[in-house]
Amino acid sequence: MRNTASSKLEGGFNSNPPTPTEVSLTISPQDLHDSNSSLPSLGAGERALAAAKGSAKRLIDIWFSSKCAVLRGLGIIDFSLPPNHILRRTSSHTIRHYYESGLTSFLPIATAAIADGVNLDESVSVLDFACGAGRQLLHLTRLYPNVKAHACDIRADAIKYLRGAYPTAEVYANKFDPPLKYPDATFDLIYSVSVFSHISVQDAQLWLAELRRVAKPGATLCLTFNSYTSLERYHESGKHSELSAEKLKEMEFFFDAEDEAGYARRMAREVALGFGHPGMLRPTGDIFYSAEKARSLMEAAGFELKKILPGVIDRMQDLAVLRRPNQ
Repeated sequence: MRNTASSKLEGGFNSNPPTPTEVSLTISPQDLHDSNSSLPSLGAGERALAAAKGSAKRLIDIWFSSKCAVLRGLGIIDFSLPPNHILRRTSSHTIRHYYESGLTSFLPIATAAIADGVNLDESVSVLDFACGAGRQLLHLTRLYPNVKAHACDIRADAIKYLRGAYPTAEVYANKFDPPLKYPDATFDLIYSVSVFSHISVQDAQLWLAELRRVAKPGATLCLTFNSYTSLERYHESGKHSELSAEKLKEMEFFFDAEDEAGYARRMAREVALGFGHPGMLRPTGDIFYSAEKARSLMEAAGFELKKILPGVIDRMQDLAVLRRPNQ
């Protein structure tokens, strides 16, 4: 079951690449997230199916790791790749798409940050918030080796991979809710891809406030979100055809999310795969904002909105370039 929600309510809370590494993904207890979620019990059939899927994913991970090692040995690739089951959580199902989509989504961020005065050739502190499988982190560390790279994500197995693949970056597994572990005013640049396109407005308000806390006065933030270009792409694939651009502008936002029961069932199935709790505490989905609503949400969190660049992320998501005021 899906749950859609919208609201007219305004606002909210007043070139040295890393050494390619394949790592073991045996998740230790301390790497798993504590969760207060009460997950439903699965039947014997569902547990058996999940166990079989988990075993199949591990076998494919071994095959994929061997394939990547051969490609590196032949000089065809010179970068690390996550295990297949992590890679396929993203929009990337191939090595080429993983590399190219990471590059085409990172370059607009880097360009916008440089244009806003961030010197990425210096030792500035950069946070890849909700870094996922490391698609953008790969290019940050390759193209700008002088930055102090930090990354965080709720997926413990992805973080375990990234620690081995990017030893020069400081990475850790954060919780679904704030706070992050960083002190106030830590980062010169914060970027995030495909987070504010999937969490609720209420969760977006919480995280915008937290990102403002850890941003230095005058820092730049580059955050992606779904708007009209994303909606066109969804229409092309036959999704959300009931939602027009005019309707989105009228509604201000549209959130297509699982209901609580569907979310809990999915979490239980994912845990049964054996890769740990995914880290989510509440339903997520696809959320689309009108440009006006996106602006009001970000400004209500205390940011100056410098610009919105429509559809520059993977020819789909918009990029909002924000500045934390000096005061």
